[in-house]
Amino acid sequence: MKMLNRLLVAAALALAPCAALAQGFNIPDASSIQGHIKVVPQIGATPPTAVGCTIATTATDVAGTCTATAASGSITFTRTYGAAPSCVVWDQSATSTVSMPVYTVSATAITLSTIISAHVLGYICLGITPSS
Repeated sequence: MKMLNRLLVAAALALAPCAALAQGFNIPDASSIQGHIKVVPQIGATPPTAVGCTIATTATDVAGTCTATAASGSITFTRTYGAAPSCVVWDQSATSTVSMPVYTVSATAITLSTIISAHVLGYICLGITPSS
């Protein structure tokens, strides 16, 4: 949770100049700021693909959810990041820290090595190197 808080603070600080411009400011990559940091996929954009979990249709490379269907899996980004992004994955169905997911991140995917079937996982990723 501490890492998630740091990641969200860093994102808020990085986007603060944009947020101050106007309510509903659109960022060139089709993201937008609506009083909160809100990621809106482009019309017709496909969500990331997933194995071992069912990805939400509203998911993007930046944030989303998936419902686990196996004990391991992966979420493959729609566009490859320039380098591995900073990501946090958490179990939204968790009742204790024992069920927190174990994962690794590359420029192309989040690999989930320990997840609980039927649990909903949330993720957020911020890239620090331009995508290819």
